[in-house]
Amino acid sequence: MIIRCPSCRARYRIDEKKTARSVARVKCPKCGHGFEVTVAPAVEERRAEGQGGLDARTIVVVDDARFFREVIADILAPLKYSLHLAASGEEGLPLLRQLRPALVILDLKLPGMSGLELIRMIRADASLSGIKILAMSSVYRREDEVHKIILAGADEFLNKSFKSEHLLSRVKQMMSS
Repeated sequence: MIIRCPSCRARYRIDEKKTARSVARVKCPKCGHGFEVTVAPAVEERRAEGQGGLDARTIVVVDDARFFREVIADILAPLKYSLHLAASGEEGLPLLRQLRPALVILDLKLPGMSGLELIRMIRADASLSGIKILAMSSVYRREDEVHKIILAGADEFLNKSFKSEHLLSRVKQMMSS
């Protein structure tokens, strides 16, 4: 979860999964100011439900651009996960219900059902709500937009101008937690 210190405006990430409460007390590492952060309700519900029978070795990539699906698949190939690709939210949702992957990597700008709508549908479905979501976009997203994406239910956000080692690192981290 990305937060900003109300005192010095420093921006950093906290792992909301490491707190057992709905409100976390945070001390800014830059200025030392203490403040409280509310953990999103969807995160608490997922924490309570656990992984619930998800396939820990499966990743689904949902992106309408074949080029990006193939690039992501090529980058992740050395990790030896079972990768499945979908070109739209309408194609991806049934695949998620069938495969129950541990992680979905999805583009926010999808034709038809948007990536944000797909995130909300995943979080609304009790059998899928434990899936980790890495949202991506080729469109520049301001910090407030990224915050809305995280609040909607995405676990992480990555701009599509990523370096392959950044994607690998994020996926390894998400798949191991």
